[in-house]
Amino acid sequence: MPSPSSSPSSATLSVAVVAAASIISTVSALSVAYWWHQRTVTQVHQEWQSLRQEERTGRIRAEVKLRTLVKEQQQLKQQQQSSVSNTEQSSTNSKKKTTSMHLESIGVVVSPYTKRMGTPRQGALVPSSRGRIHFSCPAVALDGIAAYSHLWVVFEFHANTNVRHTRNKIRPPRADGKVGTLATRSPHRPNALGLSLVAIEKWDAVSRELHISGLDLVHHTPVYDVKPFVPWDLPGYRGPALAGTAVPAVLKTPAWVQQDDALARVEFCDAALVQLQDMVQAGRLAPLYTASVAGFGAVRRTLQEVLAQDPRSSHKGLKENARGSQSGDADATYKLIFGQTQVEFIVVDMPAADNDDEDDGDGDSNTAGLVQVVAVRPVDFDPEDYVDGVPLISSSAR
Repeated sequence: MPSPSSSPSSATLSVAVVAAASIISTVSALSVAYWWHQRTVTQVHQEWQSLRQEERTGRIRAEVKLRTLVKEQQQLKQQQQSSVSNTEQSSTNSKKKTTSMHLESIGVVVSPYTKRMGTPRQGALVPSSRGRIHFSCPAVALDGIAAYSHLWVVFEFHANTNVRHTRNKIRPPRADGKVGTLATRSPHRPNALGLSLVAIEKWDAVSRELHISGLDLVHHTPVYDVKPFVPWDLPGYRGPALAGTAVPAVLKTPAWVQQDDALARVEFCDAALVQLQDMVQAGRLAPLYTASVAGFGAVRRTLQEVLAQDPRSSHKGLKENARGSQSGDADATYKLIFGQTQVEFIVVDMPAADNDDEDDGDGDSNTAGLVQVVAVRPVDFDPEDYVDGVPLISSSAR
């Protein structure tokens, strides 16, 4: 028989074993509960991500279709208010699909030219000609405009005497015979819109007046839009990193416009080249790129030029696969639609040429972006999902 003195020790040991088993059981239960909680959180997160994507896609489609309905309503209203009869149009013309755009002026021109006679035919021919554009839009809409030297002005030929353009050919004053209206700069056009290049002298935000020179516009000309003149408006200009037309010293633009952020090189993997050739042969890039050696070379050059400009998203919140980033992750695939194809590519870091850690003076940094086209796949669109001429992808690439 065990001695009486050993009984408490045995009881204590039994209690310790029971306590340890209880702790182990509790820890196990907590571990299982934590795992289940994490699994549930992950599933809920994935479900919400999916719902968010579906909601975003639906919202974009709804906004596009709403814009289409608004434009159709505006077009119908304009047709109802128009007193011009369309009975003279041929049945062929009546079947043509046309679109209209409602324009509202954002300002008017203050000019010394009150009549068409005497107004310069081109502003560059009278560079000392002064004028102003008085804007009716908020002054903040033109913040930063003074950083440019030149500006495109989109305006209306409001002084035209003809109510409706009917002539397709005219006789320019300096031509020997008639030429097509759209082959001239005549103010009498199907749409009485003009485009003029002026020089910026000063921006006055208080009066909302832009002082300009090189003016060729009549007083009180309605202005519908202005666009800054940038280097690539020059024919032949290909950017500071490539040989091309030199930028005149008189041209001034902000530093962010002049920034050269083109990616260094674009390469096609062997499989992507074969797929691209198949797409050309299948007519998925016709009629612009046809099934010929020249057509294949042309589409390859076009894609190289497009991808070199880094068409990825410019959203600053993206950590990966955003414009300017170089993740180096081969799984970070980006896609763009070109014709009836889907081009898949990645952007990775590319070490610069080995130059013993010395800058060779060509402006290259230690690394540069390399675009690798990994696939070119066919993609189809549902004709019913075309809105304003823009196809909405309803089937994935095959």
